[in-house]
Amino acid sequence: MEPDFSKYNLEELQEIKEALDKDKYPEKYSRLLDAIAKHPSSPIQAKTQESDYALRSLFKEYKKEKYHIWKLFRGVLVMFISFRVMQYFEWSTNQQIVGAVIILIAYASILIAINEYQFKKFKDGFEKRT
Repeated sequence: MEPDFSKYNLEELQEIKEALDKDKYPEKYSRLLDAIAKHPSSPIQAKTQESDYALRSLFKEYKKEKYHIWKLFRGVLVMFISFRVMQYFEWSTNQQIVGAVIILIAYASILIAINEYQFKKFKDGFEKRT
């Protein structure tokens, strides 16, 4: 029968860790280490929660810094230019609408990809600072 390490407090888990023969019971020992790391009062768990909170607050700051109005303006400008180009090529109204929708989807996809890339760089920079 396997012991349930979630029922023990952190001190008891530390005592078990000292008493358990890791060479004889490597699977139990690794599960014990996982239980210690995941225990709510564990310093590892507390540090993870602190870094998650710090990352969320920095992400909120990151989002505030971006100028969403400017992105919207650029999207409208791209749409206007694309309509003018389609009129120049004498596309029908239906073709212009379909073309505008395709350009809008492409523009939104590019914005999302750029934003994800920038946040990944931001996150990596944050992890190097902590």
